[in-house]
Amino acid sequence: MSKIPESLKKKIKRNIEKIGADLRGFPETIDGNYLSNRETAIKIGHIFNWTQSFFTGMALWAYIDTGDELFLDWAKQFKDEYADKVFKTPMDTMHDIGFLYSPYAVMLYSITGDEEFKDIAVKAADVLAMRFEPKGSYIRAWGRMDNIIPGYVSDELAGNHFFTESRGLAIIDCMMNVPLLFWASEVTGHPFYKKIAIAHIDTILKNFIRDDYSITHAFRFSEETGLPLGETSYDAFSGDSHWARGTAWAIYGFAIAYNYTKKTEYLDVSVKLLCKFMRECHGEIPIWDFRLPDNEEKNTDTSAAAIALCGIIEIEKNKNSIQLKNYKKILREKLEKYIDYNENVMGILKEQNGRHVYASYGDYFLIESYMKAEADIKIW
Repeated sequence: MSKIPESLKKKIKRNIEKIGADLRGFPETIDGNYLSNRETAIKIGHIFNWTQSFFTGMALWAYIDTGDELFLDWAKQFKDEYADKVFKTPMDTMHDIGFLYSPYAVMLYSITGDEEFKDIAVKAADVLAMRFEPKGSYIRAWGRMDNIIPGYVSDELAGNHFFTESRGLAIIDCMMNVPLLFWASEVTGHPFYKKIAIAHIDTILKNFIRDDYSITHAFRFSEETGLPLGETSYDAFSGDSHWARGTAWAIYGFAIAYNYTKKTEYLDVSVKLLCKFMRECHGEIPIWDFRLPDNEEKNTDTSAAAIALCGIIEIEKNKNSIQLKNYKKILREKLEKYIDYNENVMGILKEQNGRHVYASYGDYFLIESYMKAEADIKIW
């Protein structure tokens, strides 16, 4: 039985036809036309790119739902580009390599059994593991590990905090990158990757999760000693606020980590973060940060809702309750109001990220939420 709404499968098909062989990390957009800035959108080799595999992931879910080889063939054509990034320029990466290779190489290996995709994904896990900082026991989020700024980066971009403030920094988003490490241990039999993933997650558990189960976006450690220095933020409203999408990353990431480790504290914190998230939503789509000052506009973030919905489905692999079913029902019904079925608009999910935009990550997790409970496909 088909799970993805027919109109959205048609939209995904039109989108990949428009993208063709020139896949990039297309940025968020107000009008939903991801190709409006095609020439300035970055390719996979760029160190900043973290979003392009959300397009391949949507195409592959459509393939699983329909069996239409067009979706599969479109995704497979980029194999060499993905291989080149990790085999030829592995330093030009960041922690979001999980977002790039899980909904691409891991997913394609799960679908096809092609060992080449397995090799690419395992190499990506090697590259992610290189970012582990033993002093502090965390995966560094941004910048090259040798702190060199790539020559193709503009002077303006070189002044971005991605480079200038990257040392000693971990961020909550990495909860969705470490599944690549768990997967690598599973398919290779080497515990090395899993040990790094657990070490990083335990650091997140200790430093990012507050007593009230709100979370901080980022945390800084001493580069010299690894000692914790304190909370900070680059995506939340402030260092001590409560970023909705970051909470959703954590809900989903901890639930995945439990499935790989069976460490009960991971499942427990996932559920507690979810309950806190849903209380802050008050039965609606979350605002982008739950601790905005009164004078700030309370814009929504539908991507946070879509990610949290996937997190609930992951939790339900191990825990069932009326409460979880109710949470899932609320998010599904509220998200429906924000889906753009207009065939002339590439974007799927409106009002993301608190900026009235469409973005590929929210689109992707919405599509995943339709298929996740039914398809036996490994991604995360």
